[in-house]
Amino acid sequence: VAVTAAAAAALSAYTLLSGLLLRYPTLLHRRKRRHFAAAHISHRGGAAELAENTMEAFEAAVSQHRTHMLELDCQITRDGQVVVAHDNDLNRLCAKSGRIDQINYAELPPIRRDIAVTFEPGLIVTAGKDRRIPLLAEVLVAFPNVPLNIDIKEDRPDLLEAVRQLVVQHGRQDTVVWGNRSYRVVRQLRAMEPRVSTLFSMRSILFTVLLYATGLLPFVPISDDFFEPPMLSALLELEPFAAAYPNWFGRCLVRIFDKLMMSPKLIRHLHERGVPTYVWVLNQEQHFLKAFQAGCEGVMTDRPELLRRFIDSNPDCLDAYRRACDWVREDDLERERLAGRGKMD
Repeated sequence: VAVTAAAAAALSAYTLLSGLLLRYPTLLHRRKRRHFAAAHISHRGGAAELAENTMEAFEAAVSQHRTHMLELDCQITRDGQVVVAHDNDLNRLCAKSGRIDQINYAELPPIRRDIAVTFEPGLIVTAGKDRRIPLLAEVLVAFPNVPLNIDIKEDRPDLLEAVRQLVVQHGRQDTVVWGNRSYRVVRQLRAMEPRVSTLFSMRSILFTVLLYATGLLPFVPISDDFFEPPMLSALLELEPFAAAYPNWFGRCLVRIFDKLMMSPKLIRHLHERGVPTYVWVLNQEQHFLKAFQAGCEGVMTDRPELLRRFIDSNPDCLDAYRRACDWVREDDLERERLAGRGKMD
């Protein structure tokens, strides 16, 4: 009986302390410093509106839709040029056989005129005048003040190092976040350039959700900087994804995990620790609303025009974004203060 009572008391104490630190994480952890905030994130520049990952799409997202962040993908050519493209295989993007890493940059074919949109099955986007696969360097030069979300698609040392050199060369360590689905790649990126923020790998996302579900998350340090999960319930509405879970049991598990991943308590806890949640890839207003109501700071979309209209019509959804902007200003002032003190010393 005494052992049972002691175990019950310990469990109660653990539960109370976990709940307290979940709500007030800065009692134990220092909030991560921020350099930028983003509510409007254009996936591949806006793949459902203009040809994905083109300079034309990036320019429209920034100048017409006032995006806060551009999301893009990187590959490397045979002659070592870092290009902005999602697929290494050229078939979907260019209707040509071959791989980007087996072709010199000058020999890359133009983008095909009609491109299928990954997250809107059945939708075909007609490319405009800009059908050239751009260099990452071009994007860095053209949008020096726009934060970039760089998805490095291949686990290749030459690609990782080439992207690192470009980011450092253009002084973008504070306005770039980079990552890969692989935990190993993210760990390499963190070691290569610690100043650049990293995205959670898929493994880290899963681990974070499991820590949250067991009450352990408030006690665990967080290495990465941007929590970027998919909204699984939205993906289940897409036929290719739903086909991967044909039975009710699999879909039930996906929905349970989606509930945990989109939990306002989890998202608020991460936010208070300086880790924003950016959800991908949402292209419908009801999904925008769900994400912002859960406390997400940002939404990644193929439809930057639609997201801009939604944000402008629903300013109350930006609470997390506004608070992050306040933190950015505070952190900028603190950095200026410390820099001034360093000069005096």
